[in-house]
Amino acid sequence: MNRFRVCLVAMAVLIVVTGCTRPDRAATADATIDPMVSVNTLLPAPEEYARLRIGTAEAPIPPWTKFLRGVKIVLDPGHGGDAHRRGFKRGPTGVREAEMNLRVAQYLRDLLVHVGAEVRLTRETDVDLSLAARAGVANEWGADIFISLHHNAVDNKPEVNYTSVWYHADVDHHPANLDLARYLAQGLYDGFPMPSFTDVPLKSDQLMYPAGFGVLSNARVTAALTESSFFSNPAEEQRLRDPAYNLREAHTLFLALARYAAAGLPRVQLLEPSAGVVSANGGPVRLRLDDGLRGRKSWGFARQMILSDSIVVRLDGRRIPHAFQNDGYLLEVELPAGLEPGTHTLDVRFQNMNKNSVLNPRIELRVEPPAGLARGRGGRSGG
Repeated sequence: MNRFRVCLVAMAVLIVVTGCTRPDRAATADATIDPMVSVNTLLPAPEEYARLRIGTAEAPIPPWTKFLRGVKIVLDPGHGGDAHRRGFKRGPTGVREAEMNLRVAQYLRDLLVHVGAEVRLTRETDVDLSLAARAGVANEWGADIFISLHHNAVDNKPEVNYTSVWYHADVDHHPANLDLARYLAQGLYDGFPMPSFTDVPLKSDQLMYPAGFGVLSNARVTAALTESSFFSNPAEEQRLRDPAYNLREAHTLFLALARYAAAGLPRVQLLEPSAGVVSANGGPVRLRLDDGLRGRKSWGFARQMILSDSIVVRLDGRRIPHAFQNDGYLLEVELPAGLEPGTHTLDVRFQNMNKNSVLNPRIELRVEPPAGLARGRGGRSGG
C-alpha cells in the first residue's frame, strides 16, 4: 500500500515538473507571430452581428430612413491585401485599417439594404484593388453615391483623434460632393464624436496630392472619402477592434446618408433628343429637373422647390442660356451653331429648397459628322 502511494506521489511530481519545465507550444507559436504582419486583428464577431441588431436600441431605424429606398450606393472599404507589408496601415499594436474598414462597410451595407437601398461593395474580402478599379465599380453601375471608407493615422502624435471627410478638387468641381461630405461629417460629429476636432472637417483631396485622391478623381458620380477616426491613437485602435464599436460607426454613417436622402437627391433627365444626338447647327435640348422632393406628393408639392437662381447650364464648360418652367419642371436650352463632331458635355446644375445639388449633373451629347464627310472617311467601296 505504501509502495503504491509512493508511486502515485512520484508520478504527480513528475507531471508537475514536466508541466512547469516543458515549453507551452501554443504560447511559443504565438510568440513567433509578428503583430505587424498578422491578419484577423479584430475581435471576433458572431455571424449576422449587424443584421440581428437592426431595429434594436443598438441600431434603431427612424421612419425617415425610407427615403434611401432605391438609392444606388457603392461602399469602398479602403486598402486590403496588404498584410505582408510590415506595419502598413496598422495601429500601435498591429490592428489593420483594412479590416476595420471592411467590417464597417459590411455593417453599413446591412443597414442600407434593410431599408431598400441598392448597395455594392468594391471588395468583400482582404484583396488589393487599384484606385481606378474601386471608382470603376460605381461608374460602370451608374451609382448615385460612392463612399470610400477609411480611418486615419499620423506618426509620432498618438494623442491625435478627430474626424475628417474629403471631397475631390475644388468646391465648384462637383457641388453634390460637398453635400455628401457635409452630411457625413455632421453625422459623425453627432453619433461618433471624437475627443478633438478640426475646425473645418471637409477637406479637399488636393491638400494631400496635386491630383487629389485617385479613388475620388476617378469617380464620375457623387463621391466622398471618410476618415472617421485615428487608429494611430492607442485607445481608439482598441475600440476599433470591437464589433459593437464598428456597428456604432456604421449606424452613424447610415443615419447621415438617410438625412441626406430625406432632404432630396436632385437629378436631371434628358428628354429631347432622347438618344443624345444633336445637330452641328445647334438647336434646342429639353430636360426635366427633379428636386428629389416633389415626387413625394406631400402638402404643397406643386409649389416650386428648386431655387431658380441656382440653375446654371454649361456646354463644354461655357455657360449657355436656358429657360425653366415650374410646370413639369422643364428646362430648355439652346445649343449654339458650329459644334464640332464628337462628344460634348452638358452640365446642368441646380439646388433644391434644402440646398442639395444635382447628384450627377453631366449629360453627354454627341454630334455626328456630316453624312458626306462620314462617307469620305470610309473610303470608296466597290469598283
